[in-house]
Amino acid sequence: MRLPRYLVADVDDTFTVGGQIHPAVLAAAAQAAAAGIELILNTGRPAGYGAALLSYLPSISAVIVENGGAWLDRRGAQVPTTADHGELPLQFAVPPPIDLRERLWALRQQVARRMGLTLQPTADSAYRVTDHTAVRTLPAGPAGAAILAKMSAIVAEESAGAGRILASSIHIHFMLDGEQPRSKARGAVALLASRGVADPGGELARSAVAVGDSANDASLFEPGRFALSVGVANIARYLPELGGLRPAHLTKAAEGFGLCELIGDLLRGALPLPLPATAPLK
Repeated sequence: MRLPRYLVADVDDTFTVGGQIHPAVLAAAAQAAAAGIELILNTGRPAGYGAALLSYLPSISAVIVENGGAWLDRRGAQVPTTADHGELPLQFAVPPPIDLRERLWALRQQVARRMGLTLQPTADSAYRVTDHTAVRTLPAGPAGAAILAKMSAIVAEESAGAGRILASSIHIHFMLDGEQPRSKARGAVALLASRGVADPGGELARSAVAVGDSANDASLFEPGRFALSVGVANIARYLPELGGLRPAHLTKAAEGFGLCELIGDLLRGALPLPLPATAPLK
């Protein structure tokens, strides 16, 4: 039985249950860690939330935040000293410019005005470093996908092509990444690269399982990115927003209980990993 080396998991509605962290999920995470599976959370939530999650959840090795914009890593090269009180440094794919917050705030307001929408900033925007978010009040399904497509076009127009959006089950993320657009998959590659892994993309393709529930997890479902891509059952309502991308496997249970199901299946060998592409067929 071949276990994955990494399990890369979204947080909201994938690691959580009803918006909270359930004891069953913590128990499953501990079982995965005990079996040698490194659990990396990969979330659209802000850097401040990621620091808290990593501080209080010992089964988690790293947290990628803001859809790949930054990360905190227990196993990284920058090990905290006693003087740091165990606090881990925030690392960036691309360091954000000083005026980024003001520019993103203005972009959200411009888009809201042009679309005639109320795009309320989220309470957690105060803890964000590389993006800005509005509360998602859009429907799921084709109607929501159409609104998001229009919003994406307006963002590009208002930012001279430098801006883009990502939508999760709870937020709409505004970003000004220019020619280096972020994604959760790219964030995972950057995390491993920061550890000195020689071929981080290949390592994930051979040895990682990725799991998520909504459109901002789309890069986790790109063919060849991970050894196995998984959607928890509640992803069904967001499938129209994923375009042609689909996870290779769907859990029967929703939200964090789907993650528990996935971990249990992996540990029992009920969900085997595909052979690495370079391995000979047997």
